[in-house]
Amino acid sequence: MKVKMPLAEIFELKMVGYFQRFLEYFTNDTQVNYVSAHYEHEKRHLFRGIENEESFFRPALRSLIVHYILTNISIEIGVENMEAKQKFSRKLPALPYLLLKKAFSSSFALHDRRTLKSENSSQPSIPQSTDDITAAEPLDARTELNNLWANTYFKFQPLWKIRNYFGEKIALYFAVMETLLISLIIPAFLGLAIFIYGLYCSINCHKTSYKLDESFRELNYKELCSSPILIAEIVESAVDTLRDACDNIGGKRKIIERGLNTTCAAKIWVNATFHVHSGDFLTIIQSALDNDATPWFGLIVCLWGTIFLEVWKRINAKLVYGWDVDNYENDEPSRPEFYGTYVRQFYHLLLRILNIFQNEETDSVTGEDEPYYPGTLRRTKMLLSFLVGVMMGFAVIASVVGVVIYKTWVRIRVRTSNSFISFLLTTVGASFLNVISIIILGKIYHMIAVKMTDWENYRTQTNYNDALILKLFAFHFANSYSSLFYIAFLRQNNQKFFQNIGLPDFEDNCGELNNCMSELSVQVLILMIFKLCPKFITDILIPGIKNLKNKFKRNRNLTLPSTNQNMLSEVDNYIIKEYLKPDLGDFTLEEYTEKVIQYGYQMLFSISFPLAPLLFFLTILFDIHVDAKRLLWIFKRPVAFMAQDIGHWLTVLDLLNGIAIVTNACLIAFNTDFGRERPFHEQLIILIVIEHLVFVVRFLLSNMIPDVPQHIQLAMRRERYQVETKMKGYPTSSLHRFR
Repeated sequence: MKVKMPLAEIFELKMVGYFQRFLEYFTNDTQVNYVSAHYEHEKRHLFRGIENEESFFRPALRSLIVHYILTNISIEIGVENMEAKQKFSRKLPALPYLLLKKAFSSSFALHDRRTLKSENSSQPSIPQSTDDITAAEPLDARTELNNLWANTYFKFQPLWKIRNYFGEKIALYFAVMETLLISLIIPAFLGLAIFIYGLYCSINCHKTSYKLDESFRELNYKELCSSPILIAEIVESAVDTLRDACDNIGGKRKIIERGLNTTCAAKIWVNATFHVHSGDFLTIIQSALDNDATPWFGLIVCLWGTIFLEVWKRINAKLVYGWDVDNYENDEPSRPEFYGTYVRQFYHLLLRILNIFQNEETDSVTGEDEPYYPGTLRRTKMLLSFLVGVMMGFAVIASVVGVVIYKTWVRIRVRTSNSFISFLLTTVGASFLNVISIIILGKIYHMIAVKMTDWENYRTQTNYNDALILKLFAFHFANSYSSLFYIAFLRQNNQKFFQNIGLPDFEDNCGELNNCMSELSVQVLILMIFKLCPKFITDILIPGIKNLKNKFKRNRNLTLPSTNQNMLSEVDNYIIKEYLKPDLGDFTLEEYTEKVIQYGYQMLFSISFPLAPLLFFLTILFDIHVDAKRLLWIFKRPVAFMAQDIGHWLTVLDLLNGIAIVTNACLIAFNTDFGRERPFHEQLIILIVIEHLVFVVRFLLSNMIPDVPQHIQLAMRRERYQVETKMKGYPTSSLHRFR
């Protein structure tokens, strides 16, 4: 496994400045970072703590080693090739194969249970005897994590302790969530301030519009309608009144002109009113989300995304260096599920004979035979996976079209004078149907993507995860954001679309004010809220019901086969209790997927909904502690896999940041009040200037902030020197990687 372990009597001193001393008040995780080297048993005396077999390997590494042993024991089975009419043997990983064949009902790692606990409580129970007191001290790692992590809100997470118990892969997830949470403080407060400012402007606009409506009642329409020049003067006067208090002046001008023309055509000279600005609460809130400050907010959020990723790269470099996994992917073992169609020795010899360059899976190993899988065959499978993804993309488009048709049909066919009921039936109803479609299609494609990635047969877990991440992101991007792109850029002047599909009377527009930003804001809000409902059900509600069911089952008649209940030991009961807990599944994959989608909502359409960062901040803050409880008490303990970064999720986040610059620039140029009524050539100039300016600043920020802090680079150099000095005179293959 090429695990790196700390060397004895060598450790790195911490360099603490004033800012670091301030941060220590919020830190509950103190850990000394020892210099480490690849563990070799014949040189075990060089490693720190080797004399204590119980504590030499941290809990996460102990469980990972056991998992590695069990999954790499091979079973040789006979396979018959029907075409060649030959039989050959194939080696399969023992534990996964036996689980597949139902020889075992389950396999999982047990949680630490050195502290006595009540049957259904996450807190330590009161010892009943001196033996219990001895057994309960010191606190086990799980109880310590519960106190320092799950029940603590105003301190940093104990990332080293999380890593020691759950492994680097899960610890890195919580590290990036903590970085995201802290970095969201500024855009969250800024977005809240912009919303309050927009609310003030919206209320002021409502008051001005109400006074304008009252002034229209006092006009002499008989004299007014006889003079087109006087009508134009009244319109300009009304627009000037609204210009200092309201946005979307062009849309309001159209309402005034249409109202005057209708009044004059109908010859109704008394009590004329135009409802220049609707006074209901929903309209005021929607107008507050689009104000003069929102374009600047969108630009700030785009740059914030770049700064967040650069800060995370530095934190990631610091963590993986301290956790000794900075070169893990080069030493990563093969997946037990990986299978080869050729033998490396034979195929490599054939390549030499044909004078063909070695294929993608070449690695320097011993002369022993090893399984080999041709890259051409995998690329063919990847192409088929891509075609399946395209078919699912068409399903997403069909679902969006169905939602649009429903919303347009309801608005035309269902007549109601209550604006709130109309809002529920159209905007909220359509958004709710869209959420349901997103959830269903997402679940279906998730299962398909896992099957397709299994079929593509990747050698290492990192390569497997990266391939799965790209599949999921490509689909979820289309599935989660297609309706928002439609509202933002395709909803205006779409009557021809309905004519082409046989619905000539339909037209899905942005209302009489032609303001798609309000609709976009409501859609983003509903998607961000309703998308959390499935997570609440699967993470909290269902596990809670299952725990109550398991409690009832344990109290009734649960027994092991051929075993008397009275003869079950305390350990047996504990194993049964852990067995009845639900499986956690691929925790990091599901959580990253959900958070990246939420990240995209606030990045791609930040201009339309300034409160998105605040909502995202509250979601992460709540979810961190819910996930801590899930990991510690509710679900089975996951396998403590290693990792040296967050994989292709970093690529996905960086890609979203780049796309967000384009989408926000388009929204500023074409949808906001700043650019909505301008000529097209001016809108195009605004788009190009904003986009290029932000991209240049983003490029400068990315290059000015180094990915690896200077003190980490210095520490890595010092560690290489110390390792070579310590192990000098002891020939070892692991030293070659330091030279």
